[in-house]
Formats: sequence, structure tokens, C-alpha cells
Amino acid sequence: MGIQERKQRDFEKRKLLILKTARELFSQKGFNNVTLEDIATKIEFSKGTIYSHFDSKEEIYAHLLLDHLNMLLDFLKESARTSKSTIEGIQKCMNVYIDFYRNHQEYFQLLFFIDIFSNHYRIPQHILKKIQAQKVACLSELQYLLKKGAESKEISNNFSLKNVALVLWGMINGVIHLAESKQIKPADLDKLISVGFEIVKKGLKGKKEIFKE
Repeated sequence: MGIQERKQRDFEKRKLLILKTARELFSQKGFNNVTLEDIATKIEFSKGTIYSHFDSKEEIYAHLLLDHLNMLLDFLKESARTSKSTIEGIQKCMNVYIDFYRNHQEYFQLLFFIDIFSNHYRIPQHILKKIQAQKVACLSELQYLLKKGAESKEISNNFSLKNVALVLWGMINGVIHLAESKQIKPADLDKLISVGFEIVKKGLKGKKEIFKE
């Protein structure tokens, strides 16, 4: 192995260690209560070493968010492709998304607001583009399920599948936002998601009396 290759390998090892340490500290203390100095001290690096890998704490956080989105996409793909029906698949995907939110709640604030306030975060554009691409890929899994259901005549094809996917995506993220902003109790999250899904499910099946109990 040449000198340059060894340096690159060491660089990548340090980068992974910084991300691992930051993930632990963010989970323990929360994003706002962790500084770059805290991360550097934990692994006995200088702040200069941290800055040689990342420009800001926000950039580190964005890398971790991207890792979590990659994991979420894998879960959604598995749910979509192992479901016996479109409705079951959508239900599974929604459950996966809600569970993911609950297990990784600290990252969802950035996920919600990164598109609107990206200029306020010191995050490189290539990372922002990757995050956006993964969000679109997650939405595409819903479209995949809907297309599959329409082709098999399991659901009505009277709707734009893209629009239905966007409605589902907007509904679930909207309800999560209500929980995040404390406009609803955490215990009401599942209830509201369930109500929204029942309305969408009846509509997809062509039910005329959607709101009838």
C-alpha cells in the first residue's frame, strides 16, 4: 500500500470515528447540547482534525441523517416488496415510517425543515441533494405499491398515482409535525394516522360513502 492510499484509509477511519462518536453524543444529549469540541474531546482529537473532515456540526448531523434515510429506504423497500396486497403494503410502509420516527426522533426536525431552511444550515449542497434524493426515493416506494395495485385492479385507477402518493406522504408527515409541535398528544399520533389511512383506503377501493362509519 502506498503512502497516499494509507493516508486516505486513515482519513476515512477518522471520519467514521467522528460520525460514530457524534451519533452517540447526539443521542445522549441532543443536537443543541453537543459542540464540536465535545466530539473532539470524546475521541481525543483536536478541533482542527474535526474541521479537516467536516465544516460544521450541522454537516455531521446531515451525514447521520442521510445514513438513517438509507436505512429507512431499505425498510420501506422490504415492506413494499414482501406485502401480499397494495393496502397491506401501504399499511406496512406507514408503520415502518412511524416506528422510524419514534426511534430516531432527534433527526426528524432536520428532515422536516431542511428544504425550507437549508440556507440556514452549513451543509454542503451535495449532501443536501443526496438527502433530497433519498426522500424522493422513499416517496417512490408508495408510488410503486399504488402502480402495482392499479395494474392488478386491486385499487381504483381513477386517481393520479403520483397525487395519491403525495397525499399519503403529506398526511403522515403532517400528523408527525402536529406531534412534534405539540399540537396533538403523542398518544394521538397512531389514532390520526389510522383515521387518515381508512379514508384513503376507502377512496382507493372506490367507496362512494367514504366518511360513513
